[in-house]
Amino acid sequence: MNPLVTIVQMLLTPVGIALRGRRAGVERSIAQRPELVQTGWASVTLTSTSFRPDGPIPPRHAGRWYGDNVSPQLAWTRPPVKTKALLVVVEDIDVPMKDPIIHVAALLDPTLRTVSEGELNRRKTAPGVKLLDPRGYQGPAALPGHGEHHYIFHLFALDKVPAGDTLSRAIVSAAGHVVAHGELSGTFRG
Repeated sequence: MNPLVTIVQMLLTPVGIALRGRRAGVERSIAQRPELVQTGWASVTLTSTSFRPDGPIPPRHAGRWYGDNVSPQLAWTRPPVKTKALLVVVEDIDVPMKDPIIHVAALLDPTLRTVSEGELNRRKTAPGVKLLDPRGYQGPAALPGHGEHHYIFHLFALDKVPAGDTLSRAIVSAAGHVVAHGELSGTFRG
């Protein structure tokens, strides 16, 4: 392990331990935003060959201090026919802050059924992928000593292409247009 990483972990572990009881929580998840409430009964199933549902996210997909920061492979079942865009959002609901931290947000062409490893990274976006944050995918990097964090991968099927080039603008534009939703959870311990 990198000696600098070891020093940073040693310095931050007491902070992580002190903040263990503080977490944003699932009730603050992006899926709870009124603008993203689903209007229909459809759902999509989101899967990954990179990690098992509710299982640990491998270091290859962890953020800079912990791993290679390569976005995981994602696949999903066919969304409703009226889908015009797909919104992918990855969030850490256990961060010791008021709201979860967003690790990637992207709009996808509705004809896509998968993104390969690395295709949500800034330097390797695939055709049909529009990142809503210029940094691209930022892998898990939980505060050392804070305990296990849950990373929720969301896929929202929208019957309208949202306006805007940021997540907040896309969410406002998506209000009332979510026709299906799916999610996949993975864990990581700092």
